[in-house]
This record gives sequence, C-alpha cells and structure tokens, in this order.
Amino acid sequence: MALGKELPSNVVLLVLRLVVGGNLAWLHGWDKLHHFAAKAGSYPDPLGLGSKYALVLAVAGEFFAAILMATGFLSRIAAFFVSVTTALTLFWILHGTPWKAREVWELYFAASMTILLLGSGRFSLDSLVWKKLG
Repeated sequence: MALGKELPSNVVLLVLRLVVGGNLAWLHGWDKLHHFAAKAGSYPDPLGLGSKYALVLAVAGEFFAAILMATGFLSRIAAFFVSVTTALTLFWILHGTPWKAREVWELYFAASMTILLLGSGRFSLDSLVWKKLG
C-alpha cells in the first residue's frame, strides 16, 4: 500500500496517541505521582492489593504507560496497561457514580483499546525502532 493511501489513518493514530496519552499522563497520572504520599493511604483498592500498591499500579498505567503510548514506544503493551487501568477505574472505582462522571474514563478506555488493536501507526517510535532493527 502506498504511503499516500495510509497517511490519513497514520495521522489519526498519531493524534489519538498524543492527545489521549498526553492528557491521561498530565491530568491524571502526574497528579497521582506528584501527590503519591498523600494519596497512598486512602487510594481505592479494587484488586485487594492494598491502597499503596493500587496507587502504584494506577501511576504505572496513567502516567508511565500513557507516556509510552503517546510517544508510540512499546505502544501496544502500553495501551494494554492503560486499558486495564481505565477499565478498573471505569467499572470498579467509579461504579455506581453518574455516567457523566465516568464519561472521560470511557473515552480513555475506548482510545487505548483502539491503539491496542490497531497499533501505533507509521509516525511512532515503534515504527522507527523496529524498522531499524528489522
């Protein structure tokens, strides 16, 4: 397939990765990382691991994996972790809250699942790294 025909989908994946990964990392992950000590004792624990470890997993998914997803490096693995983190937030932590309060998490989940299924596209670090190694 010629680059011209696949260019629009690659641009869409680039924009999706940058916007979703960047927003998730900046608006949610960074706050948890920056205020880790204050949140560690009271963070919701949907998996029964303890609040501190639940927060570690949330930071891993919402900050570190979101940055990897945004840059397109190990993006399918990162998108998997973002998907799991957002699904836990959406279906366990926010369960029973009004849908309007959960809507942003549904969008994060849908976007990360899209990247998980489609990959990062041509304009990503994955494409650059794996092309050079191949």
